[in-house]
Amino acid sequence: MSRGVAFILVASVAAGLWSILLSRASRSVHPIVGTGIVELSAVVLVLMVILRQRIDVRSASNVEGIILLVFCGLCVFTVDYFSLRAYETGLEVSVGAPIIASGAILLPAVVGPLLGEKVSLAKIAGVILIGMGIFVLTRMSA
Repeated sequence: MSRGVAFILVASVAAGLWSILLSRASRSVHPIVGTGIVELSAVVLVLMVILRQRIDVRSASNVEGIILLVFCGLCVFTVDYFSLRAYETGLEVSVGAPIIASGAILLPAVVGPLLGEKVSLAKIAGVILIGMGIFVLTRMSA
């Protein structure tokens, strides 16, 4: 297994746990407060790692990367806030998390080829199956 796949597997487990924990927290925290707590926790962890590893932030980044990551931060805020809002309504995590994951899969699958990635029959079939699965999941739980 490549390091990239190992890293992404850790990220996927964290994303699954994130969905479960967010769903549970939505019962007792206002969505905007919850979003702030989630993101502040991430900032604290990042600062701890930067200080521990003595990373020189200026030499470890450039303006383009920083701008793109600011947009990523806006996406993270949006995901946290609207997930908390959705779970607050009683949406089950077994429905919400796969829908979130489908967006995280389908959008890059469509945009990837526009960025020069190869399109294969397996990728197309996977996107179709994921789309069908989410459609069935949302119809069965509605």
